[in-house]
Amino acid sequence: MMTYDGAVSDGTIAESVFSNIAEPRKTSDLAGFVTDTMFEDIPADVAAATKRLILDEIVVTAAAMDTPMARALLRLKADRGGKAEATLIADGRKVPAASAAYIHAQLANLLDADETMHNRMHTLSANVMAGLAVAEMTNASGRDLIASVATGYDITSRIGVSLTQYVPDGKGGMIFAPLFGWGWMSFGAAATTARLLGLDRRQLASAFGQAFVTTPVYFDVSKNNLRLLGEDRQASWHKYQMSGAMTEAGLNAALLTSYGWVAQEDILDEGSDFWKSFAVGGCDWDTMYNDLGKRWYITETSIKPYPFCRFGHAALDIMTSIRDRHSVNADDIEDVTVRIVPHELAEMLISTPTADEPLKLMVSQPTAMALVALGVTPGPKWFSANYSDSKIHEFAGKVRYETNHEWGADLIGQMDNEGFFKRLPTEVIVRTKNGTELRESRDYARGDPWSKETIYDDAQIAEKAHQYLEGIISKDSIDDLIDMTINLEKSENIREFGKIFQK
Repeated sequence: MMTYDGAVSDGTIAESVFSNIAEPRKTSDLAGFVTDTMFEDIPADVAAATKRLILDEIVVTAAAMDTPMARALLRLKADRGGKAEATLIADGRKVPAASAAYIHAQLANLLDADETMHNRMHTLSANVMAGLAVAEMTNASGRDLIASVATGYDITSRIGVSLTQYVPDGKGGMIFAPLFGWGWMSFGAAATTARLLGLDRRQLASAFGQAFVTTPVYFDVSKNNLRLLGEDRQASWHKYQMSGAMTEAGLNAALLTSYGWVAQEDILDEGSDFWKSFAVGGCDWDTMYNDLGKRWYITETSIKPYPFCRFGHAALDIMTSIRDRHSVNADDIEDVTVRIVPHELAEMLISTPTADEPLKLMVSQPTAMALVALGVTPGPKWFSANYSDSKIHEFAGKVRYETNHEWGADLIGQMDNEGFFKRLPTEVIVRTKNGTELRESRDYARGDPWSKETIYDDAQIAEKAHQYLEGIISKDSIDDLIDMTINLEKSENIREFGKIFQK
């Protein structure tokens, strides 16, 4: 047979792949962490973070249900019917679990208001939406759901952060790695589903192998993103990742395994070339495997107050603060200068002057700044805003930027020391028409878990729920949703969630 490097082998792949690794770490280590961790093993802060983020995913999904994208997904996956296993959020119909997970996971990312891991990725939908659907299908408890999401998301996160996404540009700043894909999200969905189905570690290892061969892999994300940056073409409705298909792939992989299906059990063994299928620059195995069960990535995840790219949130926080503290309205402002880090993504956001449709908002910092200045409430109202409104365009035209290259050393230092950015230094200078200059700077944004000033507690995520869901479901239903999620460990039957949305 052929080895990965093309050499002839006697059939022992490990001799070529693992020859430089003394004791390669195994896929079964990751699988065993998921299948063997009990709810009682999960630290209190991890359980609390998990509940808040489950609520957040439900909120941002419900907020996206009245959109053309939702209607297309519902026609594809709900209107065709099927076994009534899981309730559709803000719709109420019961559909097959895989269909519910597909619809919900795709919509969770639509508004760009979903969680952010390490200022780099949005992948929790694969775990929460697979988890909610399968938990309802299997009549699982709240404790089961918390454990399956916390452990499954740890797998998603460990794989994601082990893959090279940002690299130095050689000029003191950071850029995207030349290639990067998100199909590995399906591993997390498989993990969460397997935990709820009661699979053992070997079965989950096999489910990982099945997820690998069925998940969407790399596409030309750089070329696709060009559709977001100009007014000459329509944005792709899948944005930059088809979360629904990835989630369904992982869920189905675990279901197939539970039916006796056999697949590769070592796809994530140290030394594997799995990462090449996702077009990334490499895999850091220490990041994937170190401190398993000790470091919980769900506690390192940010919650977004705004439906906008996380890199721009500090500037939006500052704009909100200046507007409110100084009672400044959009008409009072002469111009705005945003000082940003030398990073390709930050520069892309601030240099995209306007958005001509809702999906392009997430890459136009000037447009988002205009919505803040004009007092438009963050949430689905940003998605439904009139992007041809002259007031939005006029204010967006006042926003300029400067790149502070001195901050580049801080970014590179954070990447070298921690592997990601906690701090994204940002300064905003607002000059009013009467000549007053107002300025603020921040390292962190609201919702970041890195400081006590910014981390979201139960009250703040509840406030977001009411803000995003006003007019979508009743106030009493919002309160019921909040109460049920914050007290999730007390629930003996996840099917109670579905009753909130059933009409």
